[in-house]
Amino acid sequence: MVSQQLSRASPPEGFSIARQVMMNVAVHYLANGGPSVARAHVETVASELKIYPDCHETYLDTMAMIAEAEQAERLKTEELRKQQQQEMISSMVDAIKSAKPAKQSSASKPSQQKLHDVKLPPKLSSEKAMRLWQKLQQAGLIDEYYQPIGLTRTDVALLAEEMNIRLGDENDNLLDIKEWKPYETLWHRKNMKADLQRALKQDKTPEFRDKLKRISEGKALR
Repeated sequence: MVSQQLSRASPPEGFSIARQVMMNVAVHYLANGGPSVARAHVETVASELKIYPDCHETYLDTMAMIAEAEQAERLKTEELRKQQQQEMISSMVDAIKSAKPAKQSSASKPSQQKLHDVKLPPKLSSEKAMRLWQKLQQAGLIDEYYQPIGLTRTDVALLAEEMNIRLGDENDNLLDIKEWKPYETLWHRKNMKADLQRALKQDKTPEFRDKLKRISEGKALR
């Protein structure tokens, strides 16, 4: 008798009340709570609708639908995570690119600057100075932008001292007058005179001074 009453209560589409109710519950809670909430409510409803013959089959179909929704949600979450990760990487790359000029040493050469764009002070662009620059470039101490190559601050001060001697007049050398400003401007440095004083206390200074002298005079290095 109960079976006949249940059959008469079934929806006209051919599905039992169990299928209709479980599907409705699943759809509702998938939209209002997500797969885990929907699964819990379907479990509860299924225990009450087990008197219907197709309850178990409907239960499996409903759980399969929830699983598909859950998989779709996982894929969406993973896609969003990848997108956020890519955006973060792009932001980091942009930050690194924009930070490079700030990290560049003030004494480093202007990488995009052409040779003819370098502005040499008058004293350092005379015919005599240009011959000296050429010798220093050939010796590997100065690059094409007139910047020191691999020299310490004290080495650079000694180089400026040697150039002062070679480019100064007799009175300047007699009175030990040295101009630091042209070199500090060209090499983006400060307090080169203090660097020279430190160089005078170093054991390597005599050897480096001799090297600079030989280069300036066009002699072969030892």
